[in-house]
Amino acid sequence: MKHLLWSAFPLAALALSGCQSKPDGQSVATVDGQAISTQGLDAELADAPPGVDRLAYRKTILPQLVDRTLLAQAAQKMGLDKTPEYAARRERQEQKLLVEMLAEKLANTVPVPTVQAVDAYIAAHPYEFAQRQKFYVDQIRFARPASTEALLSLGQYKTLDALADGLTRNATPFSRDHVLIDSAFLDPAVAAQVAKQPLADPIFLPYKGVYTANAIIQRMPTPIAGNVARGLAGEILRRKAIADAMGQTLQKARKDASITYQPGYKPDGKAPAASKAIQDATDRASGGAAASSGAGG
Repeated sequence: MKHLLWSAFPLAALALSGCQSKPDGQSVATVDGQAISTQGLDAELADAPPGVDRLAYRKTILPQLVDRTLLAQAAQKMGLDKTPEYAARRERQEQKLLVEMLAEKLANTVPVPTVQAVDAYIAAHPYEFAQRQKFYVDQIRFARPASTEALLSLGQYKTLDALADGLTRNATPFSRDHVLIDSAFLDPAVAAQVAKQPLADPIFLPYKGVYTANAIIQRMPTPIAGNVARGLAGEILRRKAIADAMGQTLQKARKDASITYQPGYKPDGKAPAASKAIQDATDRASGGAAASSGAGG
């Protein structure tokens, strides 16, 4: 399984405005006259490990924040904050931060899912809960076939070894590995199909722009029930509600905004239904990145 995490970015880099300030009641340290505020220190706690003593952790991370401030000042003395590249990176990080804060604000307006909604979600997604399984599979990954006919022709191979031989004869690059697939992170229809697939029989699934052929080696039932299931379902519904609120905000912004593109830069087709900006911000606002998986485990 892979986890989608926001990449860390030195917050000090967003404040390289050259302003100097003296220590006051809201400062915990100064570095060459530049104050490190209690608010700035508290912001670092967003990345604190779960269950950590936050007061003790503040003292642990303060020296790291001092070092980062020193390095940021060194970069500033070299004039790096005057470069076009810095300006572009700063704008990108500021936008990501604003989107994250928007998600946090909207998250505070999302109601707690009802018991009925939670139970209905659990019943509608059996492969995430009562019938959840993990599959240890032998997997071949290869480029998406040029046509539907070419993809269907791969069905003639009844084992992964035969498929590998066929791909080799056709000079089709591929990779092969053993991976773990969790039914909880599959599309419900795909999860049902995989759950019924006989051992060792290849099943073809698209995954992140490529195709995979998967032969199940072992099934491991991992059911989730009771309060654990309800807690997980409630968090999933909450995350979805935040994403929906973000989506509505984005839809209104698109409708109200005037957007023009230079020749050659206009995107083809409509904007994707699931915006990555919304997904990233929702994961962050809901208390941690959502685990994501699929045909690649």
